[in-house]
Amino acid sequence: MKFNRIRISKGATVRLQQLKGRTGLTPNIFARMAICYSLNDPQIPDPSEYDEEGQELNRYTLTGEWDSFFIALMKERCVKDGLNPEEDLVPQFRAHLNRGVYSIFSRIKNLGDIKNLLTEDN
Repeated sequence: MKFNRIRISKGATVRLQQLKGRTGLTPNIFARMAICYSLNDPQIPDPSEYDEEGQELNRYTLTGEWDSFFIALMKERCVKDGLNPEEDLVPQFRAHLNRGVYSIFSRIKNLGDIKNLLTEDN
């Protein structure tokens, strides 16, 4: 399934804006970290837990030059979770992005906390 834009939850939108305020980094940087952080969690995220009332993001702005890498990771995770990598790609991408933002939000109070996040064992 092809998609160019993805809408995140209102809560994730607010958290990304607050993270930008805390650190000066753009939301797409945090979104990339959030996806990876969520992919590291063995539980399958439930897309229905996240509204679509927040910011709409351009996929290529979000993933940058690593777009094919992120899509491959997401498809691999879908297969591992017993999901259809074509049908479930977009809902799972959105769910991992939202869950990841919620997960990293409480762990990042300032720019220095990012190093701790990256070295954290889950």
